[in-house]
Amino acid sequence: MRVGAGREGAKVRVDAGEAATLVTLLTDLLAALQPDGLDAHDPVRQRLFPDGYRDDPASARAFRDLTESSLGAERTERVRRCLAEVSALGDRPAQVVLDDEAGDRWLRVLADLRLAVGTRLGVTEQTDFHDGDGPDAAARSVYLWLTAVQDALVRALMN
Repeated sequence: MRVGAGREGAKVRVDAGEAATLVTLLTDLLAALQPDGLDAHDPVRQRLFPDGYRDDPASARAFRDLTESSLGAERTERVRRCLAEVSALGDRPAQVVLDDEAGDRWLRVLADLRLAVGTRLGVTEQTDFHDGDGPDAAARSVYLWLTAVQDALVRALMN
C-alpha cells in the first residue's frame, strides 16, 4: 500500500493482493471480536479486552461486565465498515481517499490488527524481525506491513 497526503485526506493506493490480505485479516478480527469468537482466556482476546484491574479479579470482572459489550460493539462496527470498504475495491488496484473520520477508523482497526497478529507472534520490544526464516516468517511480514501502513497513514493524516 502506498499512502500519501492530499487536500481531501489521506490517499491510499491498494493493490489486489493487499486487499485480499486485508479481507482475510479483517474477517478473522471480526470473528475474534464476537462474544463467542475466542475463549475468554485466549491471549488475543485478553489483549483486545485487557483487565481494568490486574490485582483485583472481582473488580476486573465487574469492569469487564460494564465495558466489554460496548467496546466490542464499537470495534465490531469499525471492522465491518473497513471490511466493506476493502471488499468494494474488487480485484484491481484502487486508490481511496480517507477523510479524518475514515482515517481515524482505519488507524484504530490497524492497531487492533497489529495487537492480534503481534500477540499471536509473541512480539516484544526484543523481537528480531530481521530473521526472515522460520514458520512465522509470513506472519512477521504481515505484522511489519501493518506497522508501516499505520505509520504512513498517521503521517498522511497529520499533513
